Amino acid sequence: MNLQKLYSIFFLPLIIGLLTMVVVTGCSDDDDELQTQYGYVQFKVYKSTSYKEGTTTRGTDKLDSLFMAQKIMVVMNYNGTTVSQTLPLNAYNTDNAEYGLRSDKLQLLAGTYKVIGYYLYDKLDRVLLAGPGGDNDEFVIISGGLREQALTVDAVPRGTVTFKLSKEGLRDITTTRASGEYLFSNIRIIDVTVMNTFTRVTKELKGMKVTYEEGSKEHQNPTNPNDKYMDIGVATCDSAVWLPAGTYRVVAYTTYSKSGAVKAQLETQSVRGEPFVVRDNELTEDANVPILLSETAEYIKDYLALKAIWEALDGPNWRYKAFTVNNNTVSRSNWNFNKELDMWGDQPGVELDNKGRVTGLSLSGFGASGRVPDAIGQLTELKTLAFGTHSEVLTGRLFGEDELTSNMSDEQKQRIRMHYKTMYLDYDPRLNMSEMLQNGINQHPDLQPIKKDTRVTLKDTQIGGLTNNITFISKAMQRLTKLQTLYLANSPITSDNIATGWEDADSEYAKQYADEDLSWSNLKDLTDVELYNCQNMKQVPDFVYELPELQLLNLACNRGIEPQQLKDDWQKLADSPTTGPKIQILYLGYNKLESFPPSTSLQKMEKLGLLDCTHNNIEKVEAFGTGVKLSSLMLDYNHIEEIPDEFCAFTDQVEGLSFSHNKLKYIPNIFNAKSVYIMGSVNFSYNEIGSVDGKNINCSLDNYKGINASTVTLSYNKIKNFPKELFATGSPISTIDLSNNEMESIPANSLKPKEGNYKNTYLLTVIDLRFNKLTSLSDDFRATTLPYLSNMDVSYNCFSKFPTQPLNSSQLLAFGIRHQRDAEGNRILRQWPTGITTCPSLIQLQIGSNDIRKVDETLTPQLRILDIADNPNISIDVTSVCSYIKAGAYMLFYDTTQDIRGCDALGIER
Repeated sequence: MNLQKLYSIFFLPLIIGLLTMVVVTGCSDDDDELQTQYGYVQFKVYKSTSYKEGTTTRGTDKLDSLFMAQKIMVVMNYNGTTVSQTLPLNAYNTDNAEYGLRSDKLQLLAGTYKVIGYYLYDKLDRVLLAGPGGDNDEFVIISGGLREQALTVDAVPRGTVTFKLSKEGLRDITTTRASGEYLFSNIRIIDVTVMNTFTRVTKELKGMKVTYEEGSKEHQNPTNPNDKYMDIGVATCDSAVWLPAGTYRVVAYTTYSKSGAVKAQLETQSVRGEPFVVRDNELTEDANVPILLSETAEYIKDYLALKAIWEALDGPNWRYKAFTVNNNTVSRSNWNFNKELDMWGDQPGVELDNKGRVTGLSLSGFGASGRVPDAIGQLTELKTLAFGTHSEVLTGRLFGEDELTSNMSDEQKQRIRMHYKTMYLDYDPRLNMSEMLQNGINQHPDLQPIKKDTRVTLKDTQIGGLTNNITFISKAMQRLTKLQTLYLANSPITSDNIATGWEDADSEYAKQYADEDLSWSNLKDLTDVELYNCQNMKQVPDFVYELPELQLLNLACNRGIEPQQLKDDWQKLADSPTTGPKIQILYLGYNKLESFPPSTSLQKMEKLGLLDCTHNNIEKVEAFGTGVKLSSLMLDYNHIEEIPDEFCAFTDQVEGLSFSHNKLKYIPNIFNAKSVYIMGSVNFSYNEIGSVDGKNINCSLDNYKGINASTVTLSYNKIKNFPKELFATGSPISTIDLSNNEMESIPANSLKPKEGNYKNTYLLTVIDLRFNKLTSLSDDFRATTLPYLSNMDVSYNCFSKFPTQPLNSSQLLAFGIRHQRDAEGNRILRQWPTGITTCPSLIQLQIGSNDIRKVDETLTPQLRILDIADNPNISIDVTSVCSYIKAGAYMLFYDTTQDIRGCDALGIER
């Protein structure tokens, strides 16, 4: 039956029916009575997948999609009268429409109706389809009731399908795949082209979101009997899509990655997927999209190389030791290859880029043992490589809050470079000061707070101990032209076994690389090298001198290198036009070095900024000259007797220089107090300064240039005469430590000339004079000379009278004068400093461990920290401050056996 004939059959009765409806619904005078004669019908339109030929008529055989139908006109017969009505059709969304449409409710007179046929219209009121009422074409309207009447439509049968992405081709190295390599886990969006296997018609399904998850399946790990499950990666499309019923297969796909709002195409690939069947209104789950992977992909070859390295270095017996970083425990672990091949790169200590290439490799902490194979040369994207580090005993491959990674910022890289210095070398010499002075410094608004000592002691560095048994590294490492940092530590390897030959000349890797022009000169990004604690290394390896951009070299703790050899190696490093002018950081601590190379060589190290030679046997140093500007210099724990003039220059960023624990006889004349740049600290403690005729400098005062540093430490020397040279030259010193020396007095004009003041003496804020033999202070310590003096400690001296000179300073906050004894050890300070409570700013007085007798002065809450402990004969009334003591606003250090009155809260024994 065609559309024209259907119009002819229905047209005339339709007009009559419409008129009848007008009469029926418009001629009653009793609306309420008429209303009770009505009921309702609602039509539901469903797909029918089976009709006899000729039951519907359309330009094509079937309606393509139910959602195209927006309206329906139903033609009915009622008591011989034809009735028709057009109604909207509704569905929640396009997908739900395939399961059926629902019309608005239609009000009809009660009675029996027969559906003659229907018309379906699109949103522009164009006829889509006309059809008969079907076999079940009669329905009854009951007064006040609702009748649901089904209408079946001959529409294209459709079902839904979801897709699952699978990995294919890893064991077929002949698989052809499009250019471009990426990780399976990077797929975030996919376009899939499917083909109907009968009609050969293709359809592209675009923009399907992909979710990647890692799971497992049962599979015994051949190297670990306790591991019975293999790690697998699973990717699925998030939502179901509609397809006409039929049999399909995936014939092509395009994959995309997504970062934020940026979508990037990964590849387009033709494939031949397994067939899948779509049935009407049914869900077909996990139709397979075979994503082609290949073992010839560079990142897959990287993973195969990782396994070769693991096997060569006794991988099955690795045990990554557990440790704690920032309160987080890093568990013991090993590499695991019981997973899909493209997931082999996901291992502890391995870092990958967004294409899956290996960019970082750290074997620190695993206990690797053996010879590094030629497979190392496959890792051509490697930027960081560590076979052990100076921190692995404590924190594995982690460096505190930072981690050695391939994508470090410049700031992170600098912190990593300074990590050895921070862990083993950094020390604030002010930590040797008394607790009172330290507290005063930390609370002073204009002084840098004292840094806590975080250094590791000598025994904790494991010098001579091994954490791995790596004995050879293949020369294939010269292929790693993108390498930036190389760490080799705690290993028995020898110099001649570091990248000097193939591990196996017959290996496939060695044969592949044999014709390449391998040279360390190609590693232009390799700037940082650490060769730490390798006790069998007898000299610096030759490759070091060939690196064209070497900036940092850590050779600490290599005590297998003899003194002369290490000196020669340093000289060779300096003389080399490749390395000498470019090295910025050189760690040579904890070795057997006895002397420096000649100045003619050292002068070539024009970019050297940090030099560490701590814990060696150095007796003589040579000058770098003023062309070399250092920012950090550490020469502690040697046997140095003299620092030559013009030793070096200094940058404007010097935090600290240290010459402690040597045999210096004089304060070096290598600084300049007139410099506009002020260094943080200079440490000359534990030397022999002042031991030669009581002289502190080895030149005339006119030729001495002073020290441009805010903190100068001269403790534990043999100084007999106050170092007035420092202040006469205008040294801008704010903190000076002269404790543990041999001074008996500080005469007048030590801090000032006879007339006026020296240029920068007024800057002096903190003075430590403990553990000398002082009996008095001169008037140089009055406020006219030291107006900003805030903290001073003269404890452990020989004062029999309280030195009142500093007390008139308006800035003085704390003063210590504990434990005053004569040469026989007798307590000699007996007199309380009357009037000290009127000192304008003093809040702390430490006068304990003396022989103070009766105190007639009334205490005030201004002086709120008072130490009078270990004064056995003291008698003092604290009534005036008892309420403050009870409130915790006054700190009194005392003995319960002392004669302290006026405050029962102290629990004094009577």
